Parts: sequence; structure tokens; C-alpha cells
Amino acid sequence: MRRVAGLVAAVLAAALVVAGCGGGGSSGSGGEPASLAPEKAPVYLEVDLGAEGKQSEEFDQLTQSVFGIDNVGDFISEQLEKQALGYEQHFNFEEEVEPWLGEKAGMYLAGYDGHDFHGYGVIFGTTNAGEAEEFVAKRVKENEEETEKGEFEGVKYYVENGGDTTLGVIGEYLVFAESKADFEAMVKAEGSGEGLSESTTYKKAMEAATAQGLGSVYVDIGGLIEEAGESIGGETEAGLALLGIEPKQATAVATVVPHSEEVEVDLTSDVTRPLPNGDASALLESLPATAVLGFASPEFGQTFGESLHEFSVKGVPGQLEPGELEAAFGQLGIKVETLAKTIGDVAGFVEGSSEARLGGALVVETTNATEAKNTVANLGLLLRATHTPGVTVLSGELSGFSVRSSSFGSQPLIVGASGEKIVIAYGPRAAAQALRSNAKTLGTTADFEAAKSVLGSTPMTAFVAGAPALRLVEALLSPAERAKFAAARPYVQKVRYAAVGSEAKGNVTTAKVILGLQK
Repeated sequence: MRRVAGLVAAVLAAALVVAGCGGGGSSGSGGEPASLAPEKAPVYLEVDLGAEGKQSEEFDQLTQSVFGIDNVGDFISEQLEKQALGYEQHFNFEEEVEPWLGEKAGMYLAGYDGHDFHGYGVIFGTTNAGEAEEFVAKRVKENEEETEKGEFEGVKYYVENGGDTTLGVIGEYLVFAESKADFEAMVKAEGSGEGLSESTTYKKAMEAATAQGLGSVYVDIGGLIEEAGESIGGETEAGLALLGIEPKQATAVATVVPHSEEVEVDLTSDVTRPLPNGDASALLESLPATAVLGFASPEFGQTFGESLHEFSVKGVPGQLEPGELEAAFGQLGIKVETLAKTIGDVAGFVEGSSEARLGGALVVETTNATEAKNTVANLGLLLRATHTPGVTVLSGELSGFSVRSSSFGSQPLIVGASGEKIVIAYGPRAAAQALRSNAKTLGTTADFEAAKSVLGSTPMTAFVAGAPALRLVEALLSPAERAKFAAARPYVQKVRYAAVGSEAKGNVTTAKVILGLQK
């Protein structure tokens, strides 16, 4: 049974790659695999086995240039056949599987206990359930001593002898389940029409997701939290509120879209409070070209003000009473409402190739120079009121203060105002970089321009330079961690850059993650 199940699992693992080259999927939809998944399944993955046209061509170009494989469909078919031949069996993917394989395949995880997932099912749509059943029966016959036959509500199944792995054909689907109980649950879902595809939560999440792509992953974030059996602690919940994250009823969907030289992952989620529809990409572009990582947030003051107000209203059990935080700010002359109106777009960067050369800064735009200076002065007042050690007053181009602490490492944290900008920097070099206006900027680099072109009208909110980021990460790893990372390095070093763009649509935030790959 393990030999049969291994083939089926390998087909799913290869499905996305085969689909990308137009090598999988016959005519006919093969149904909706999600209809067999449990209605409350917290995680569900689905792939399109019938990819055609431009999407297929671009994926083919991508795999040829990056991995050097001329025909991925043939490559995967050969690997599947070799696996079967290794057991002294004859197997031909093109003749025995492709004729009946439908356009969609899915996999669900049934539950989560806070530590591990339990229960799963792999579901293949078919265009001819009879041929699919013949394929399974043939494989089972060749390994008859390893299987146990059975039937549930008129549906035949095969169970691994001495184990739980169960295989069979339910309606128009070829199904591979972790256990007989999971298989029977799918039989019931198919008969009742009450599977995941009919769930209101799933429907709403998928309607907001990108329609195109080779595959997608659905995650019921709120469902995972509920199934873990542990409520979010008061302190954690307050912290999430400060970040604008509301996970209890949230879902997320990630969709993979291939391009000839890039891989795009589209993310849609309602886990965060809807973001302002601003565009801070100009501020992101103005960051220094030496940045390993750059990010930006439009109208940050509005978002931060709303989050800080909610955090204050909730309080932290045993630490902060509801409303106490805003009252404390008020006593120091800081009004949260005014602070929210004062702060505009925010951007930040990280630079350096080692821990010793590590630096970075946060640049905050304000409504005017006076407000910027007052905001920094109020922050200094707050530190003095709390008797924070290591604080030194700064004057000159950057008016403000610095804080030295062993927890910060060898460099001080610098906070100051310059014109209409507030700069919070780690080290004097980063502070100077943040203020320099005539230096080469991140927006003038070739990789940034390439990422901007791929994102199109979607405002860029984050950028990572591939090679410099890889050098920095490796420099920060311990020797043991670096040894473990060595296996992944050949693949990671193929990434020229990573970029993120995001925008809000109603209550849903849509983000595009672009991985630019080099040949």
C-alpha cells in the first residue's frame, strides 16, 4: 500500500510543476476538490493541473533559466516512472495517469491541537473516475499482500495492511487519506454537500483572492486559534491590537503566479485593520542605495493612532488599566489624536554586511518642522520621566537625543528631528545616511526598478536586495546554523531581489510578493 500511496503522493507533489509546463490536466474540470474537505478544515491547498497559455510558457522559461530543465513535465514523469520501476513495476505517467487526471487537485489538514496538525486528505479531480479506479486497482493487485480491502456507504477503499493509510475513488475524485476515518469523513462530505467549498468563511476568502495562478493555500487563522484550545492572552491581544492585527476571525489566501524571470505570490487577508490607501513608495525610493532591506508605510500616523487608542482602551490585565496609557501620554503633553495627525508616511532601512557594520534607521515624515521638533522633545521628556539611563542631548543638523545601552550593542540609538523629518537610527552612520539627499538612492538601483516594473500600479512597501541580504544573514548565523543553512544556500542565492506591494480593498488587504530570480 505504501508503494501505491507513494505514487499518489508523488503525483500531487509534482502537480504544480507539471501544470506549469502544460504537462498535466486533461479536458474537463474534474470538479472542486474542496467539496470533500471538512467544512472547518483550517488549511487547504489547491493546484491547477490544467495551466495553459502565457502562464504555462512563462513558468517553462523560468524553470529552464533557473534550474536548467528543458521540459519539466517530462522530467517529473520520468521521476515518477523511475520510482515505480524501482519496485520492479512498469509505470507510464503519460499513458496511465494523464488521460484521467482532472484540472484540479487539493490537500487539506483537518485539525490542529496547538502543536501539530492531525488528519489530512489528498484529493485529485478526475475526468474519468472509472479509469482512475482501474489504475488504483491495478497497483493494489501488484501489492495485494500489503493491502486490506473494504467498503463504506458503497465506496470501495484500500487500507495499508497494519497501518491507516487509505486510498479509493469517491465520486469523481481519487482520494488518499491519512486514516480510514478521514476517508469515511470525505465520503460523508461528498454525499451531504457540506464540505469546505460550502463554508461561508472559505467562500468569502476565496472570492477576495486572486483568480489567476497555478495554486493557492487557504488558512483559517481564527479557526487555528480556536482549535488550539487556547485563547489569546490579554497581554498578547493588546499587543496585536497595537499592531492593528485582529486574528480571531481572520483568514488568508496565498496564490502562486509564475513569470518568466520572477515568481509572484499574491496574498489576501483580513487579519489586519484595513490600511490607508496611500502611497509611500516615493519615500521608500529615497532611502540609501546601500540598504539591504527597505520598507515604507503610507499615512502611518493614522494607523498608529487608531492602534494606540485601541491598545489603551483594552489595556493589559495586571499592568495597564483601560485608558491609563493615553492618560499618561496626556500628562506628558502628548495627545495621541494630535500625534496621529502629525505623523505622515514612514520608511526604514537596514544596511551592513556583518554584526559590526550593522546599521539602520526609521524616517518619519511630519506635517511641519515645528511639529517634528516638538514630537522629539516630548519623547525625550518621556524618557527623562521614566529615568531611562544613557540619554544624551544632541544639537546641530539633527536636534534630539541619543541613548546608549548594552542591549543595543556597540552603537547608540539616535532620535532627532531635521526639518519636517524625524529620524530614529541605530548608529551615527545610519543617521547620516537617512538625512543625505544627494546620495545614490535605493530607487535608482536596477533591481529596484525591475521590481517596480513587475508590481505595476501596486505601490511598493518593502524591498530586499538578494545578495547583500544573503551575506548579512550568513554573517549573523552561528557556525552550527550556517552549516544547516548550507543545503538551502544554492537555491536562496538564486534570488536577485524580493519586493512587496500592498493595497487595501474594503476590509481586505492585498499584497504581492515578487521574487526576482537570476539565471
